[in-house]
Amino acid sequence: MKKTFVLVLTVFFCCSYSSFAQRSMARADKLGIGIGPSFLYGDNTGVMSDFKFKILPTASLDFTKYIDTHWDVRGTLGWQRIGSGDFYSENLKRNISEAGYPFAFNGSMIFADVMPTYIINPDRRGFLPSLVKVYGGAGLGVFHSIRKDETRIYAGDTFTTEISNASNTGIYFPVRVGAFIEVPELNGEIGLEGAMLISPFANMEGNSKQQKRIKSDIAVQLQVFYRLYLW
Repeated sequence: MKKTFVLVLTVFFCCSYSSFAQRSMARADKLGIGIGPSFLYGDNTGVMSDFKFKILPTASLDFTKYIDTHWDVRGTLGWQRIGSGDFYSENLKRNISEAGYPFAFNGSMIFADVMPTYIINPDRRGFLPSLVKVYGGAGLGVFHSIRKDETRIYAGDTFTTEISNASNTGIYFPVRVGAFIEVPELNGEIGLEGAMLISPFANMEGNSKQQKRIKSDIAVQLQVFYRLYLW
């Protein structure tokens, strides 16, 4: 009876230790908020080759679900301010307007996506933990842009400018890479993340007069994040 009790106790502690070790290596689910600069690569968003484009704010909320040692799944809901600026010559503005497209715009874009992320250097038993952890991922999302578009109606050498409300909705493919450090005092982590939201089928800025080298519209973002652990 005594030997049986000792055996049961030993098995219990072994199982408890194994369970604790697995939990200690697991990452918590996370709720995050991010903010930073962004720009839009489009057909009427500036002269990219001369680095003439508007830098505007972006912000997002996300929820990250732990899957296993290397993999998480994240859902993101965000907002990006979008605008064309005033970088075009009068001749180019006329060419765009006479093609039936807006030469300028201002507005906002809402986006939502789901994306698996791969942690390159997660914490693992038997290894020293990395101070900075690096990850990347790609997924699928939907955007909706709301804008005030500016077009010109020409009559000879004179013109009138028309401002109209416009919107576009489409799918995009998010690609993100980032790095973070754990901050136990904040029960979370702080990180820096770069993202490209690639829209190959729909216009984020309402202009399909091809003037750029890459066909897709691309929202480019750089955000600083804080993610709270949900233990």
